[in-house]
Amino acid sequence: MILWLMRLSYLLLLVIGVSGLFILAPPQTPWMATLIMAGLLYLPLLLMAPACGKGDPRLATWLCFLLLIYFCGFSIQLLDPAPVRTLAIAKTSLTVMLFVTAALQIRKERHAD
Repeated sequence: MILWLMRLSYLLLLVIGVSGLFILAPPQTPWMATLIMAGLLYLPLLLMAPACGKGDPRLATWLCFLLLIYFCGFSIQLLDPAPVRTLAIAKTSLTVMLFVTAALQIRKERHAD
């Protein structure tokens, strides 16, 4: 159950983050520029996919460290105007949910040994 919630929050965070970049991009921005920006912003999180896939405690620990950086960025976006703030609330909530489920997965795996 915990691993399933971890995977769900991971996928939702990636989908909402990348789609938010496309939604909030100015109309004149080429889609390739937005795609490059999405790759730069979310590639570190995408590289942590094995942590959510296998539920390995060592990878989940590194995922938690990485999520702290994303949490700082998303919490700063909470001070922006309405459309950005709405997405920032969703991304911050998903980041907290992913962090908590990853920490619970680490605890579960460590005590299973």
